[in-house]
Amino acid sequence: MPPLRTLFRKASISVAALVCVFLVAETLTRSLEPGPFSLLDRNPYVVHPEDPRVVLHRPGFEGRWDGTWYHINSLGLRCPAIEADAPADRYRIVALGDSCTFGKGVAEADTWPRQLETLLGEALSPVRSVSVANLGVNGYSGTTYERILREVGLGLEPDLVVVGFNLNDFPNAIRAVDEHVFGDRKARRLISQDLRDLLGRTATYRWLRQAYYHSQREDDWKQAEAFARGAKASSADGEAWIEQVKYLESIRDQASAIGAQTAVFLFPYESQVYLDSFDPTPIDRLRETCADLELPFVDLAEEFRRRARQSDPVGELFLKGDRYHPNREGYRIVAEEVKELVLAHKWALKGD
Repeated sequence: MPPLRTLFRKASISVAALVCVFLVAETLTRSLEPGPFSLLDRNPYVVHPEDPRVVLHRPGFEGRWDGTWYHINSLGLRCPAIEADAPADRYRIVALGDSCTFGKGVAEADTWPRQLETLLGEALSPVRSVSVANLGVNGYSGTTYERILREVGLGLEPDLVVVGFNLNDFPNAIRAVDEHVFGDRKARRLISQDLRDLLGRTATYRWLRQAYYHSQREDDWKQAEAFARGAKASSADGEAWIEQVKYLESIRDQASAIGAQTAVFLFPYESQVYLDSFDPTPIDRLRETCADLELPFVDLAEEFRRRARQSDPVGELFLKGDRYHPNREGYRIVAEEVKELVLAHKWALKGD
């Protein structure tokens, strides 16, 4: 048997080799993530001073967190600094939403609010300029959409408030599918949430997780299709839905009080775009709710499905290994559809 000193030396060499491999892999995977290179993740959030359940972006924060580069302005928003004295002819839009509006996993320029600012600005030039304030925050839902509009958005004096709901904001079969098929995995059950959160701060783990989910997506879609049929009849929760509608109504009323329009859309899940058939119940229900509240509703699912099938193989409109965060091309569809809504209603015409 080798002496302990020899065993210790070999173990030390093995550990050092593993550390070197990890450092090389971490450097490489971090260099592949959008935005400037950063060796470490830094937490971009602070707790709301009046409600510990709500988080806000750190004003002026710049750094990487969970695969996304954060560049936060002085108001705590992921968008350029807001001018104190904007030109009178500027058309101002406030975008409310969660991580899909914030733009998790993509560069700030590729988010739908920033692409909308460019596309609508080109369409209205030279008559009007356009600015879009991105009030999206990871994990937000109806109650926090309403709160950030009240606390931050109204002060920006918007002409239009756009609410980008996500399917997991509402009780529905697709949300149940997401939790059952995509969330209830053996690998996830074997690793505690605290350990997953710690590993999630490394780009290497994020890349491996992304590759694994991507490799499983066709099987996941089949399970999703089968589970949705059983979940459809039992997933509705009237009280929870009514609660979300109450916040949407409040958003509409607050916007109207300052002379702003309100529009609504619903981000599709990946399975809704790529499965041959899907459950449209949550889309239909939100459309009906918007009709009752007299709010324009943009149906994104069909346009995502149409665009994806324009190429063979089908086009990728979501982040790799992700079930509901669009990529740059997906966000462009959102921006184009909102732009067409604004132009169709002639909201941006001066004096309207």
